[in-house]
Amino acid sequence: MEIYIQDQRKLMPLLKVARVRFEGERGDEEQRIVLVLRNGSEEKAVMQTGSSSSPHQDAVGGGSSGRRFAGVTNLGPFSILASDVREIVLRHPVGELPPADKILKASIITTDGKRFEVEDLLFRGKQRLDYFRGRNKRFIPLAKVERIDFQDGAIGEEFRPITATYWTGKTVMGTVEASTVRLSGETDRSYFERVNKAFTGKARSGPFGIGMHAIRHIRFQKDKAAVEVGEEPTVNE
Repeated sequence: MEIYIQDQRKLMPLLKVARVRFEGERGDEEQRIVLVLRNGSEEKAVMQTGSSSSPHQDAVGGGSSGRRFAGVTNLGPFSILASDVREIVLRHPVGELPPADKILKASIITTDGKRFEVEDLLFRGKQRLDYFRGRNKRFIPLAKVERIDFQDGAIGEEFRPITATYWTGKTVMGTVEASTVRLSGETDRSYFERVNKAFTGKARSGPFGIGMHAIRHIRFQKDKAAVEVGEEPTVNE
């Protein structure tokens, strides 16, 4: 589920959620929500639900799925606009533990030489970096990576070459989307976020965001647990 916490996008897995309460008015472009997590904590957030919002292309299901909940009932397929929902109560298997949170810490060096120490690092709301190898879209699990190096590209280029080095020593190369050109129909908020908040997290000074075009290196802090790496999967479109 795509939400915003302190104006930063995050994809919240429903496996972690016990209940969702919607506190806005029906038909609002944005809905204030409260997420009651299975670990007992609560998160206050905002969810884009209006027809004029422009969810990211990597939101589950594509363009309009971020504004609608869908599933299957005994009577067949079910779908409802998020703006029409007041509360969702999720049922999880008895005895099943919620997935543990993993906080990624990293140093980010910008193209102009600035360095930022960042916690809870996410790429467009998730802990994986989408990239292309040829025409195939793939992803890199950020928790398994030691460093990511971004090569310089010509001004205005839509893609930047990268090299990712895993903790095991394996390296992968590809390209990432780094366009700063405004897309047709893109709202002011969506454009600003796509260009300037590809990576988000928390720095000492507060919330942190940076665009893909502005990064030179990312250096991750290694987790105490040993990291085993397999071949990264292809993303099915």
